[in-house]
Amino acid sequence: MSQRLVAIPILPVRDMDEALEFWSRLPHLTVEQYEGGGYAFVRHLGGEVIHLDHRPEMDTSANMAGCYLHVPGIDALHEALATAEMPVSDVRDEPWGMREFTLTDPSGNVVRLGCGD
Repeated sequence: MSQRLVAIPILPVRDMDEALEFWSRLPHLTVEQYEGGGYAFVRHLGGEVIHLDHRPEMDTSANMAGCYLHVPGIDALHEALATAEMPVSDVRDEPWGMREFTLTDPSGNVVRLGCGD
C-alpha cells in the first residue's frame, strides 16, 4: 500500500441505476456496483476515484455535494464530454493557475475537473 494519503469523495445519488449509467459514460472510467447494493465504486486505471452512495430520499435541488479532480488533458476531456452531450460548463482559466470546468451528475453533484499549468 502506498504511503501517500488518498482521499476518495463519497457522492450521494438519488437513483443508483441512473448514476451507474451516467458515470459509465465517462471516458476511461469503470463503475462497479457493490454486490450488497446501495453503493458503487467509480474507478480509473483500477484505482477508486469516487464512491456513490444511494440516497433515494435526497432532494437533488438541495444537493451541495461535489469534489475536485485533477486530470491531465483538460481540453481534450472537455471536448469529449461536450461531444457526448454530458452536462459540462465552459472551460475557464482561473486566477489560481488552474484550467477547469464542471460536470454535474443527475443527482446534482458538481465535479470540478482541473489541470495546472
